Amino acid sequence: MALILASASHQEAEAGSETNETLRIYSPAPPSVMLHQFNLAFGETLKTCGIQNMIVSLALPESINQFSDASVKKKKTELPIVTTIDFFPAIHQQGPNWHSYSKPNADLKFVASLYDVAFGVLAFDKGITTPGDLKGKRIGAPPRPSAVRVFTEALLRDGWGILEDVEIVDIYPPALADAVESGDIDATTWNLATQSDDGLTAAVPGLLEVNNAAWVPVDTDTVQAINDANAFQVDLTVIKSSPDDETALLSFRQALAAWEATPDQTIDDILSCITSGAFVSNNLYSELHEMANWPGLTGAYIHPAALAFYHKHGLAIVENNQ
Repeated sequence: MALILASASHQEAEAGSETNETLRIYSPAPPSVMLHQFNLAFGETLKTCGIQNMIVSLALPESINQFSDASVKKKKTELPIVTTIDFFPAIHQQGPNWHSYSKPNADLKFVASLYDVAFGVLAFDKGITTPGDLKGKRIGAPPRPSAVRVFTEALLRDGWGILEDVEIVDIYPPALADAVESGDIDATTWNLATQSDDGLTAAVPGLLEVNNAAWVPVDTDTVQAINDANAFQVDLTVIKSSPDDETALLSFRQALAAWEATPDQTIDDILSCITSGAFVSNNLYSELHEMANWPGLTGAYIHPAALAFYHKHGLAIVENNQ
């Protein structure tokens, strides 16, 4: 992340908004998934500041592709939530052909990181403690074209070099518990987790209670290998299943994005609301240094109004990659 924290303090934003039109905010997670609940909480937070919005569940890349050729007027109120796997590929039209963007979206802009998600492999066999132990095993993951599937294949192929040595089983969260119990899968990448003051929250909490359940740790070499091989950039994040149990996994951050056509006032209203401390969920960010935390981010990728907001409140961000 290319930013410099110039000042640790900022003025508390005033509640209230001058954004009058209803915003449509696209949540890339299915309605039954934990991340969609976080996105709904984000929408409710905006409403407490007078920003009317609708949270619409629509997967990436469709939530962006549908607006690639839309008019400036149409784009003004349509805001996608993006992942680290999708933001840069959407802008530059990169990525696998089964999770592809119809054209480059140079006018897609970063607004704020909303929350972090830990991503990795949760294994259910005490004999699996390293990536090499996964060879010959069956790993449950969402089917293509899911962004989680993109990340799964990148980790196994580019990070660990074992994609050809494992079997990926297409599966959805409701079927995970039975698949683990029956032995149909030995591990999964579905159990995304977030850390907050309330502790660890997992997409499928019951899986953490399965005998011998444990995450396979990720290291910096794995992160570098993934970043070298892909159009996106990722970081490490640390989760704690207990005060004495700390594991490094991959960061799968989620952020609010906008279009160049999105009015400056709308962006300013949203960021003012976030930093006012109005959030209704402890999983959502309200501090500037977290809101601007995004791997590979420079000022060139940020909506001008958001960049001005960060600068105004003491966060200096490098303008480009030079």
